[in-house]
Amino acid sequence: MASGRDRDEATLQQGLARWVHECADRVPLAGGSGPPPEVRSLTHATSGLANETVLVELTGGHPGLAVRLPPLEPTFPTYDLATQAIVQNAVAAEGVPAPAPAVAVTETDWIGVPFLAMPRVTGRIPGPAPAFDRWITGLPADDQTTMHDGFMDALVAIHAVSWESHGLAATLPGPTVADALEYWSDYVAWAGGDHPLPALSTALAWCRANIPKEPDGGSRPALLWGDPRLGNLVFDDAYRVSAVLDWDLAALGPAEMDLGWHFGLDAMMEELFGQRVPGFPGREAALARYEARSGHRVADLGWHEVFALTRALAINDRQQRVAAASGQRYFGAARSAGGEGDPLVTMLLARVATAG
Repeated sequence: MASGRDRDEATLQQGLARWVHECADRVPLAGGSGPPPEVRSLTHATSGLANETVLVELTGGHPGLAVRLPPLEPTFPTYDLATQAIVQNAVAAEGVPAPAPAVAVTETDWIGVPFLAMPRVTGRIPGPAPAFDRWITGLPADDQTTMHDGFMDALVAIHAVSWESHGLAATLPGPTVADALEYWSDYVAWAGGDHPLPALSTALAWCRANIPKEPDGGSRPALLWGDPRLGNLVFDDAYRVSAVLDWDLAALGPAEMDLGWHFGLDAMMEELFGQRVPGFPGREAALARYEARSGHRVADLGWHEVFALTRALAINDRQQRVAAASGQRYFGAARSAGGEGDPLVTMLLARVATAG
């Protein structure tokens, strides 16, 4: 969903009920027994701004479905559900706990738009700011550490996926840093139109001027999750990762692009709020765990953190524009055309000034 707007739940339930009933052989089920299930109820998920997700309860003891729809107001210029399904099924085939099978339904007869259906995985999903998530902060430090270690191990597993054998090069952006810079420069131009946010132009110019050199002999690009954060994971009762969600930003490139996103946004949150989860390992310990388990020595992380903050700001700016166009506030704040007062703008420009 985008800018707080959702499609009508009764209409969605009616259409998805017809799909489940008439296309039982295509419905991605997990568990349960007996005759083909029926749709019992449907509710919108409460998280997510770049997509609209509905949770479907089924009869027959099945855990239900999670169904993703193109947003009413797009955060991205394209919303490729088929590619998301391909990536999700590929990583699941190699042991990453992504909900599978994921089925992309291209016909619009059922609910008026294409959709992506997958088995629903029950568990706890952290909020966008772990330091303020009462479930996380209320846990013993050892359990907090278990959660964060599981997150880092999920990154290692994703980056180890043999994307070549699944043909992902034909569908995903990448695989070089230069490719990523071009992609996100085009995104800023699309999202900002005639009035791009000045901070984004400044940051992208710095990224181009300081682009990391390719390592000697080159290195194998990794499959990138794209939006690596705890809020895109489902945890079980033992605080282990039971599902990795949200593959709409998947790409190919250096593993540092995912790591820069995690460490850059993590540092931003700590600087902004002045606190972190006590049991979460510090930057050096988390990075050491990743390197030890992946066998990959991380390089140019500072550049990738700046690039990650640039991408995050570009997405936030787009979502603020969508909210402003519909007369809404983005997380309670009115949008400033120049980004004045936006802490992400301030932090990004400070990083660029320091790094430059």
